[in-house]
Amino acid sequence: MLGWWLYGLFDVDEGFYGAVVAEMNRRGEWITPLYNGKPWFEKPILLYWLAKPCLMLFGEMFGPRLPSILTTLGTYGVVAWFANRRFGEKTGQVAVLMLASSLLVVGTGRMMMTDLPLLLCFTAAMATFWESLVGKPSWRVWTAGLLGLGVLAKGPIALILFAIIAGWTYWREPDLRPSFKGYWLQGTGLMMLAIASWYVPAYLQNGQLFVQKFLIEQNIGRFTGGDAAHTLPGIAGLVAGTGMYIGVLLLGMLPWSLFIWNAWPRRSKGETAPDLALNRYLATWAAVVFIFFTISGAKLPHYLLPLFPPLAILIAAYAISKGKAPTRWFNSAAVSCCVMALLANGVFLWWYQASGQAEVHAISRYVRKEGGAVSIYQMGRRQKDLGTGKPKLQETSLPSLLMYLNEDAIDTDDLMVIFNAPPPVWIITRENRIHPEDFIAAQRAERTLEEVKPPVRQDAYKLYRVR
Repeated sequence: MLGWWLYGLFDVDEGFYGAVVAEMNRRGEWITPLYNGKPWFEKPILLYWLAKPCLMLFGEMFGPRLPSILTTLGTYGVVAWFANRRFGEKTGQVAVLMLASSLLVVGTGRMMMTDLPLLLCFTAAMATFWESLVGKPSWRVWTAGLLGLGVLAKGPIALILFAIIAGWTYWREPDLRPSFKGYWLQGTGLMMLAIASWYVPAYLQNGQLFVQKFLIEQNIGRFTGGDAAHTLPGIAGLVAGTGMYIGVLLLGMLPWSLFIWNAWPRRSKGETAPDLALNRYLATWAAVVFIFFTISGAKLPHYLLPLFPPLAILIAAYAISKGKAPTRWFNSAAVSCCVMALLANGVFLWWYQASGQAEVHAISRYVRKEGGAVSIYQMGRRQKDLGTGKPKLQETSLPSLLMYLNEDAIDTDDLMVIFNAPPPVWIITRENRIHPEDFIAAQRAERTLEEVKPPVRQDAYKLYRVR
């Protein structure tokens, strides 16, 4: 996981989260996420709670992604603990290395995303739930508390997935049904307490806005396809989504995904009933996550992250039990970890420079140092033509600017809004967005518009000042 501090945040998601955390810190806010002065209920609170002290203590390069790094490492720890208890030390070691060398985990594990706290909470919840079935039922209280934290990480998805997996296990494993008794009331109480720690004060502070924007639009709406940007509608969308997720799984877990078929549980000689039940539990865990997100409206590659821990354990258990050379598996996984870490750092650092994010972040730091009001002009979504015969890129807004500026900004597509603001005002924009006639318009508004050349690279972005 080393090297995440070598490059700044990427837009769009990381940029929003970083900007929200910076603004919450400026305002001393712990309940309502804020973006550019307005409530922003895209995601629950847990990532912001974790990132607030990290950003304050460690700064804008090291701090924002630190919660993702720590929760990813925590997931590795849970996988090692659970696999070691149920399959042995070698399986635990190999499972962690397989997980830590899976491309999707390596890539997302070093980004500021809500999926990583969810991954830790859900993985730990599923592991402790199995322990409650084959060990002490009191483990179930831990399961419930972790599910509550999962709701704070990314909404009710953790509860929905758990309910399906637990229900299927109850039906599929009749020998385990007596173990389902006990500690549900205590666990539910702890879970509700965890959820209420934010949901109640957020509702009291924001009322119907919280209900509409967060509970309805961001939870119900996303599953039913309300997130148009990430939705593949209809039967065609289901087919395309299935194909997409098969590709994500195969590529995102290479080379270990090649062994999923062999590791998938089947009744065989020499395998005891408890071992087979645990393998089926792990397979159910992975399959439910895959099927659920395949049929849901919104689809993104990192939604599949919760199925990687059970698959890593299944494949590692298969490798150790069937392989003639366990050390070879361990060494192969260890080498893969190093290769993937170097690859991720190299690709991310290259893209941070090539995409222009490094450039605009440097401009933002210059403006912050100079001081004064700031405007962001025409940064919204547009198609950028790269030339005849070349693909078109979809330009995005750059919410990360607000974290690096560490202040609210005028975000507009209308220069007159900026000209009417009390001067002086900085303008950060893309190249070719300010035209000669705009300088004349500034004079008519009794303002002076001038281009500023800061001591940083300027290829895709420009800096102006209105006096």
